[in-house]
Amino acid sequence: MKYFSKEQLETLLPYADLIEALKKGFQEGGEVPLRHVHMVGDNSLLLMPSWQQDGMLGLKMTMVCPDNPAQDLESIQSTYILSDAVTGVPKAIMDGDELTCRRTSSASALASSYLSPKDASTMLMMGCGKLAEHLIKAHSAARDLKEIYIWGRRFETADKLAQRLNTELNATITAITSPEKYANICDIISCATYAKEPILKGKWLNLDKQQHIDLVGGFKFDMREADNDTMACADIYVDTFSGAYAEAGDILRPIAEKVITKEDIRGDFYDLVDKNFIKSHHHNTTVFKSVGTALEDLIAAKLAYETNETG
Repeated sequence: MKYFSKEQLETLLPYADLIEALKKGFQEGGEVPLRHVHMVGDNSLLLMPSWQQDGMLGLKMTMVCPDNPAQDLESIQSTYILSDAVTGVPKAIMDGDELTCRRTSSASALASSYLSPKDASTMLMMGCGKLAEHLIKAHSAARDLKEIYIWGRRFETADKLAQRLNTELNATITAITSPEKYANICDIISCATYAKEPILKGKWLNLDKQQHIDLVGGFKFDMREADNDTMACADIYVDTFSGAYAEAGDILRPIAEKVITKEDIRGDFYDLVDKNFIKSHHHNTTVFKSVGTALEDLIAAKLAYETNETG
């Protein structure tokens, strides 16, 4: 059985390759039971399985440990186990954090490849945590981005990320202090925060312009990144209906407040990757809400394993 570290996954999972693998993986489909959540003292244990018949089976084990920062440790610790779905033989153990960041950002970029303007060249990144770098790089693999703006609650953190990415990407990356102006002019707006109240306002958008909004950060009912005005003026897509309707505050709260209905959700990943998919044109603005699914983990882990075997 092999072990893949964070550094190995960086090499084995280039964003462009993972975007294509996710497309093919959703076309193939797979089994994704509801995740199991257990309390271990004050910590949460999440178990997320997925498998493809006669193929591979994967299980991500995530511990959410709120007291870890006091010990200079990340509060979220993840491990991924990849096995043969027929024999049960373990094939690999992988760094779950890197796997999650890469599959999440590449899933957003896959949605963007269907929903954002094909000539998109500008992006606003709202949030400057661990996932922001991955989202910027993945979206840059899907669209030829020239100007990227980063906003965060702490300008110093956003500026540090912008300076580093300027040395790595063929784009001009700038940290900004206020997102309002850039939300009006950018082709793609990506949000990855733990916000409880909306950080993106619909009144900032340019409704005469094609814009794509990528909502990644919120994963519980009490979390919101886009306000009701944003959701009301957009064609909305999700990664999976089951995940969005189970816990996505950006979807469930505007439904509860009667701003949108379930019928306003135009489709999910299975619809997007269908060869007969036709983008809805009710609005110039599109929204993609990601909650995450274990199938994305499985596809990414399988790609890493197979690339290593053939490389």
